[in-house]
Amino acid sequence: MPSCQTKNFDIVILGGQSPYPVMARYAEQTGEGQFDHDALQPDWAETIRILGQTDIPPTEPFILQVGGLLFDELIRGSIRDLWIEARTNLGRREHLRVRLDLRSPAVAALPWETLADPRRRRTLAADKSLALVRTATDVEFVGSARPIQTRLPAKLLIAIAEEPDNIDAAKEVSRIETALAPLIPHHIQIEILTGRFDIQGLRRRLQQSRPDILHIISHGETDGLYFWENDELVLVRASQLAATLDQSESVKLVFLNACLAGQPDDATPFASLAQRLLQTGIPAVIAMQYVVPDRAAADFAGFLYEALVSGPCPGAIDIAMSIARSGLYISDPDRIDYAIPLLWLNGENGQILGLDEEAAQPVEPSQTPGGLPSDVIPPPPQLALEIEEKEAWFAGLPDSIESPLRFDYAERKKQAERALALLRLEYAGQQAGKPADFRRVSERLDIFHTARRDIDNLLKRLLPSDR
Repeated sequence: MPSCQTKNFDIVILGGQSPYPVMARYAEQTGEGQFDHDALQPDWAETIRILGQTDIPPTEPFILQVGGLLFDELIRGSIRDLWIEARTNLGRREHLRVRLDLRSPAVAALPWETLADPRRRRTLAADKSLALVRTATDVEFVGSARPIQTRLPAKLLIAIAEEPDNIDAAKEVSRIETALAPLIPHHIQIEILTGRFDIQGLRRRLQQSRPDILHIISHGETDGLYFWENDELVLVRASQLAATLDQSESVKLVFLNACLAGQPDDATPFASLAQRLLQTGIPAVIAMQYVVPDRAAADFAGFLYEALVSGPCPGAIDIAMSIARSGLYISDPDRIDYAIPLLWLNGENGQILGLDEEAAQPVEPSQTPGGLPSDVIPPPPQLALEIEEKEAWFAGLPDSIESPLRFDYAERKKQAERALALLRLEYAGQQAGKPADFRRVSERLDIFHTARRDIDNLLKRLLPSDR
């Protein structure tokens, strides 16, 4: 196993309004500065809206421009001098862990995961020597964290809330099992909870299994996740989930593979679900700050666990996170997918698994876990588009609706309409016998299902008697 050393570069942004004081620390040296931006400013509010769009990719130049602006406004003066020294002193097998401690909610809501060095024209997410994490040290909101490293064999509980909108959970679970195959069963054990369980069902399973890692696949909002209750999907609030995890002291890492569960509130500190879980003492939480396509969610999970097992720093969740982000960036730099996952890490390092050299060996690439040679794996099946059902759903939508929530109904309806038009073209091609691009069709289905889910959830809240 290659030697793996990580140095910390700490940045704390303080204050309640612009200009915000900034302090940086590296190798017992410090730098100071100020930061003038936050998510409440109109330009940034519009930028965040554009980045969060699911149907129109923002493109690599735009994302790099956003990340470059954040970088230039943060890394300047004595902080820039400290940054240059840190990069210069970095050895070939060393990593720099950039820890952002963002005290103001309006600053924390900025898209920090897009950070990019404009002179190098390179996003930090694609730099294998860097790990970008968020941390929370304000004792007014968080206490001491649990020890992060697990005892082997570590236990992973994958909780999958059954839902009708075609989240491809099977693909994600398959990717996870494939990635962790070298560690099963001596170094890690996997359990799966699926079906129409409620929050009490999850609580009981956590008490029975005492997992070290909890991986949840569901739909989400900024303030909760959807589980079942009385044969209906309901939003379980962040406070309920935090109370549940507070009783589950074995959990060291929570991976919320659910849209919006990691999006910080721009006005209220520690209002998001992921941040609330930090208050229970859990040292590491991964969550999504925007809507994430199913394909990207599954790919990210696969990349993450692969890197955790056989990456440059086996067992280190922060380095694995960096490698996983890089994998999404390589797949499509024009999409924001690689900057959607956030990692909060409350601890000096991210070494969650203590793996030896034998345990960290990668899976033989020519074989699948079942022993089937990769060159005879059948191609993915043709996706069922069910155009008539989608057309009927869209035709039944109201022309307009006034919502008291932070939700643009007209915009989501346009997203669904555009996606439906593209799916009609795909359907016509299928009927004509033309071969379909599996990935392209998957992306278009993701866009449609995301818009449909959001619209249905809104209408259920506002028009319960009609739908």
